[in-house]
Amino acid sequence: MANPVVSSHRGLVVEEVARRLRVSPDKVRLWIRRGELAAVNTADTVCGKPRFVVTPESLAEFERLRSAAAPQPKVVRRRRTTTTIDFFPG
Repeated sequence: MANPVVSSHRGLVVEEVARRLRVSPDKVRLWIRRGELAAVNTADTVCGKPRFVVTPESLAEFERLRSAAAPQPKVVRRRRTTTTIDFFPG
């Protein structure tokens, strides 16, 4: 029997992705079901329990799309000076 060719781009299972992103595996499965994170179902049967594998490229794309940008600096605005005269101080 010939040895299978091992790819250097090994996929990550849901638990590994969850550990890497510090979220629950259920959250990763939700992203996969919504189509936000691309994954391949490697289960033996289509109607059985899904076994998702996420490629490193799709995980990098997901992280790029969800990365937060630096917040915009607040613009310092001067207060408007009032031109009315207060006749009833106090």
